[in-house]
Order: sequence, then structure tokens, then C-alpha cells
Amino acid sequence: MLYDIGFFIFSLFYLPTLVFKGKLHKDFLERFGKYDKAKRDALAQAKDAIWIQAVSVGEVALCRDFVPLLKARFPGRTIIFSTITKTGNDLAKKIFAKDAIVIYFPLDFSFIVKKVIKLIRPKAYVMVETEIWPNFLKEIERRAIAAILINGRISDRSFGKYKIVKQFLRKILRNMNALCMQSKVDAGRVIELGARHERVKVTGNMKFDVQAKMAPVIGDNIRRELGMGEADELLVAGSTHEGEEETIIAAFKDLVEKFPTLKLLIAPRHIERVDRVEEIIKRFGFDPIRLSNLSGPWTLATGPKVYILDTIGRLSDFYSIAAVVFIGGSLIKHGGQNPIEPAIYEKPVVFGYHMFNFKKITEAFLAKGAAIRIDNSDELGPVLYNLFADKNKRLELGRAAKAVVIENQGATEKNLNDIGRFI
Repeated sequence: MLYDIGFFIFSLFYLPTLVFKGKLHKDFLERFGKYDKAKRDALAQAKDAIWIQAVSVGEVALCRDFVPLLKARFPGRTIIFSTITKTGNDLAKKIFAKDAIVIYFPLDFSFIVKKVIKLIRPKAYVMVETEIWPNFLKEIERRAIAAILINGRISDRSFGKYKIVKQFLRKILRNMNALCMQSKVDAGRVIELGARHERVKVTGNMKFDVQAKMAPVIGDNIRRELGMGEADELLVAGSTHEGEEETIIAAFKDLVEKFPTLKLLIAPRHIERVDRVEEIIKRFGFDPIRLSNLSGPWTLATGPKVYILDTIGRLSDFYSIAAVVFIGGSLIKHGGQNPIEPAIYEKPVVFGYHMFNFKKITEAFLAKGAAIRIDNSDELGPVLYNLFADKNKRLELGRAAKAVVIENQGATEKNLNDIGRFI
């Protein structure tokens, strides 16, 4: 009851924020357990459902291979896949259309989660990374539904916050059936917060299980989409945040004086920032090109070009043809983004000092000399210059990066086996 009251007070501030940011959408009613007739009928007819909860784009992308493998292992069961953000939901619908019923996760009010769980009647609930919704998990436990955490992690920042409410979390964590954590540190932290020692396992990080799927002909088509000639090279700045684009474009402007066939593609982490990124590009004297506006027959794009990836789910395509990849969220105190996807394509990876959200992954790359970390924004230009001037260095870094990924693979299979114990 107290939690419901607190969550209600939080919602009073949260919902107006969504309105102000333009994030309310026609499907938001699903968070109150209200579905259109077709989806409600499909949920009511779900057979021995396995419910997977992934917050946003990053967690959804993580499940790209996991969901089909889960479906193949348990073919008679319905997969329910829920998200919280619209971008995550849109991506889930795109990549899991054949494998799952995609919904929005219900708001964590007891009366809402009871209604939704009663409708779906899942046999197992699988949460991706560490996301704790007390009322939902309480109802899952009351109905004797297995609750399983996969790819669990607790960052330094989150651990400090969780310790403040340790007594509250203790009962929730103790009742979870299995907690599959990314590392020994994560396992130790979740046990300290109250999870049962015997139910915690270290299964590794599923992010390393990403597979390179780009055939050469597809890569050629992507190059043609950008109007790239045989000698052209592409710098990709993936998942950038406010305060980073200026540094990247300034470095690019210097680089094209020495490497005139170089192109730049910027993929902002949040798609709603595209207008803002366009403004920044224009300020540096370039004409921004939105990828969604490219169409028609191939024409050679001469001179320096700056592209903006303004659609969801295609960043991997452009990583596959990049000469160098910069990982966004790392020049500011955001904590970085995932460097594994470009690494699997053997691409040289550069990131800033602030990679604390991917601490273990970053350490694995740096320990093997498989990535370059810069300490401040001023270092980006010189580092990129050295890489574009030395193709052998790029190849060396790319091969080392892929080797790190392959060395750390296997978490997905371990998590599937653990889920199988409860189904």
C-alpha cells in the first residue's frame, strides 16, 4: 500500500513530464492494461507464456538472438515481450514480429499488474538486466510464477542507491528463482542486497554473443545507399549524446582536409534529437543528410558528407561498413554505450573516458589492446588522424576487438539452460 502511494506521487510528476517531452503516444494505455481487441484476444489465448521484459532499445537489441533461440527451444509456448519506451517497443515489433506478442510493461500499481498478469497467465517471467518492479514481482510470487533475471548487472551508481533501500529489496530478491549475473562483482552485489546465494550464478554478458550477419553484398548495398565510391571511407559516431556532436564534427572537419574521401555518419542515441544534431552540423558548414531522405538510383556523393541516422534499428548496418567507430556517451558523464557490436565486425573502436556503464567490457578490450580510450575531447582528432593514416593499425585493432568478443561468448546458452530449469 505504501509503495502504491509513493508510486502514485511519482506518477503525478512523471506523466506531465511525458506530456511536456511529447512522449505520450496512442499505445500508452497499454501501460494501464488496456489493449485493443486483437491484442487482448491474442494475450488471452497465450499458451504457457514466457514473459520477457526489456526496458528500451539496448535491452531489446540484446535479445535479438535470444528470443528466436528461446522460441526454438520451447516451440509450443507463447513469447510475450514487453518494453517501457516507445523506441524500444518499435524496435521489438520490428525484429520480433514472428516470434512474440509485443506489449508495453504495465505501470507498477498493484491493481494494474494483477489485471495484466491474470490476463496473460505466464509460466515464467524473465527480466533482462537488473530491473525491479516490486508490485509486479510480488504478484508473480503470489501466483507461483518463476521469476528469472538474466544478464544481471549492478553498476557502481546503482549499487549505492540500492543499498539505501536494502531492507525493502531483500524480500523481493530472496524470492526470485534465479539471478544470472554478468560478473563475480555483480553476483556479490546482488547477494549483499539480499538474494539467496544458491540462486545466484555468473553466466557472463550476453552482449558478447552478438553475431556478425552482414554478407558482403549487403555491405555493398549500404555503401551505395550513402553514395560511397570504392575509395571512400566512413567514420561512424554511434549513440551520441548532447555535448558530443560538436567535438566529433570539429574533428571530422579537420580530417577531411587530409582525407578528402572521408564521410561521417552520426547516430544520436535519442532519435528525438535529430533536429538538434542538424543544427550543430550546419553550424560547422556542412549540409546534414538524413538517411530517411535518401532514395532513388545510386549517385556518387562527392566531397565531405555528414549523414544522420534518423531511424531505429540500423546502426549495426553502418558499423559493418565503417572504417573507424567512435562510441558515444563516453565524452560526457553518461557512462558510454556498448562497443561490442562494431567489434564483432572487426572495426577499430575509440571511446572516451566515461565508460562506467560498461566497465567490465571496457576493461576486457583495453587489457587486450583492442580499443583506444581517450582522456578528453582534445585527443579525439589526433587519435582519429593516426587511425586513418595507418590502415594496418586499424586492421590490428579490429582483429583484436573481435577476438575479445569471441573469447567472452556463451552467456546466452547458459541463460537459456537456466530458464529451462523452470519451464
